[in-house]
Amino acid sequence: MKKIFILIIITFLNSCGYTSLYEEMKSDLKINVISMEGDFEINNFIKNNFKISSNKDSSKIHDIAFESKYKKIVLAKNATGEATDYNLEMIVKFIITSSDNKELEFKENFKIKKNSDNFEQSNYEKDIKRNFSEIVEEKLILNLIKISDN
Repeated sequence: MKKIFILIIITFLNSCGYTSLYEEMKSDLKINVISMEGDFEINNFIKNNFKISSNKDSSKIHDIAFESKYKKIVLAKNATGEATDYNLEMIVKFIITSSDNKELEFKENFKIKKNSDNFEQSNYEKDIKRNFSEIVEEKLILNLIKISDN
């Protein structure tokens, strides 16, 4: 009885035909990066994300210029004056020139504790920058989908 029940559930779940509308809309955009300013590493992450998610054959083309700012702010220090906690903040301002110079700004921040190993700290911050870039890219794509639908 359990085997039959599991087989029926698997059959219904496999043949339900679910596809994500967001993924279909996302794959129907072409994003051209006109210019970049600011943090080199963040800019490269964002530009590479656009290359991966853009469809070269799409009719919905968006020309974009952007500027990124990255700040590492000391939140707390220990008794010797060494920083122990940081707030990492990224602000990216996009100018979409293909739709009457519309401007969008996204801000992300994350609090971290200082690691005793500088190499590990550097890699961790790089991962955070990469994650910030992916979040900002997804937010921009959602806004571009809205612009394309109007």
